[in-house]
Amino acid sequence: MLNVVDAFILLLVIMDPILSMCAIVAVCKHKNRRQFMRVAYKAVGVAALVFFIFAFGGSAVLNILGVSLDSFRVAGGIILAIMGIQMVLGLNFKGGHESVAESAVVIGTPLIAGPAVITTTMILVKDIGLLPTLFSGIVALFVMLLCLVGAQGFSRLMGRSGLQVLSTMMGIVTVAWGIQFIVAGVMALI
Repeated sequence: MLNVVDAFILLLVIMDPILSMCAIVAVCKHKNRRQFMRVAYKAVGVAALVFFIFAFGGSAVLNILGVSLDSFRVAGGIILAIMGIQMVLGLNFKGGHESVAESAVVIGTPLIAGPAVITTTMILVKDIGLLPTLFSGIVALFVMLLCLVGAQGFSRLMGRSGLQVLSTMMGIVTVAWGIQFIVAGVMALI
């Protein structure tokens, strides 16, 4: 049986701070420090909103929307795969003109709070209860905020080529996760 610490670690690992740090640096490379910070705060805000909705509403939200968890997983997988391709190839499908809100949403979900976090949140609420799940999630989201806020310093420490290598590797992992989500969702739908 999981406890609060296990739940926190599980959620944090699934939220993947390293990947999110690489993503925010890549997505915000043409933004100033103030815009970067707004993206970081808004991204965690979006992720928190998704987390709380599914902690409190869970499968009821998907039922209201008429979407199965497996369909949601496929959609999230497609978005993750596209983000991974962008990271690997250094592409920007919008020409670098996305707004702070658009950048924050892309990082907030599906990257931080995607299908895996949604599914895990619903399972944790069932297994350990709402309050321990909320506590674990809030602490994990706070750690994510610290990581995103410090991402530019991390990128300076790694250097441009080090960050590119890390971003490419994380991009490949992101594509793989996206494909895994797609395959798992399609297999469950069949």
